[in-house]
Amino acid sequence: MTEAPWRRRFRAPQVSLPGWARANPGRLLYGSNSPGKWELFAWDLASGRHRQVTDRPEGTGRGRLTPLGHWIWWFDDDRGSEFGRWRHQKFSGGPSQPAAALPEAYPNGLALGSRGLAVVGLSDDSGSSLHVLRLGRPAQLLYHHREDASVEGLSRDERLVSIEHSEHGDSRHPAVRVMDLAGRAVADLWDGPGHGLEAGPWSPRPGDQRLILLHERAGLQRPAIWSPVRGELRELEIDLPGEVGATWYPDARALLLAHDHQARTQLYRLDLETARLERLDHPPGTIEAAQVRPDGEVWYHWSSAAQPPQVRADGRLLLRPPGEAAPAGVPFQDLWVNGVHAFLAEPFAPRPHPTVFGVHGGPA
Repeated sequence: MTEAPWRRRFRAPQVSLPGWARANPGRLLYGSNSPGKWELFAWDLASGRHRQVTDRPEGTGRGRLTPLGHWIWWFDDDRGSEFGRWRHQKFSGGPSQPAAALPEAYPNGLALGSRGLAVVGLSDDSGSSLHVLRLGRPAQLLYHHREDASVEGLSRDERLVSIEHSEHGDSRHPAVRVMDLAGRAVADLWDGPGHGLEAGPWSPRPGDQRLILLHERAGLQRPAIWSPVRGELRELEIDLPGEVGATWYPDARALLLAHDHQARTQLYRLDLETARLERLDHPPGTIEAAQVRPDGEVWYHWSSAAQPPQVRADGRLLLRPPGEAAPAGVPFQDLWVNGVHAFLAEPFAPRPHPTVFGVHGGPA
């Protein structure tokens, strides 16, 4: 029997936003559930070849490319328990092998550098530990604490690492620290009880030791630019009503902003010199992730009530999974009920309809 459109849409294959190797952007990695579960796929732009990298009974959700794109790291957990170890294999294929002589644990972040450098975060019953790995050397313990901590990123020159930690005992509102690879603290930031910080990406420009920091000092998520070596924090004045996330443009002179408001996402380009905010052109809906390619093109993962999830770039469909495309739906209508925003979706058939209410709570 022919399935109802809503069932076909729910079961239709999806793809995630691809990530690319920093120094070799023609090599990409993405996730797809086209095999019936989420697995990782390698994509070679030059040849157009797509290759399934992982194939495990429970699927595979975490993966990363090394900067040159020669290796793919992926997390091999025990039957979907999220408890396991990192493995890696060549981008071109072949068998995988353990990426590090580290015990099995829960993953708490991964930052990959060049020439075999990696910073790996793990957690187990003893707490959180961060390790520095270098090719041909034993693992070096960088940090350990009984409270939660995670690796967030390596600076472009691979001399500094950003971490989030909750040494103050509140993992919902972490602090941020920058350390060198010997474990020495370079700078710390914490906004106090009830206010969390998130370490965003480091500047992609060589020699630039700034990173994006997300804070909630005004009650909404906002980006700032932190220079930990100089001890400077530049808060950005952004005249938008909702929460704002950010990543870099390749020249580090502008940020790509994702503004979430009234259950829709809008992308902007923020010029850091002039503070000019430019709204980017894309259909209304939800954007799960967005990144800027080295040539300045913006890639994003987009969906709406009327259209199923897609990976798009400059208004065109960029990547879709094999098989039958998911059917379209009906657009949501905005409603305001005593100051509370709501959506209404209804069939094309005449009213009245049986009505289902979905109530979204908190605290987040």
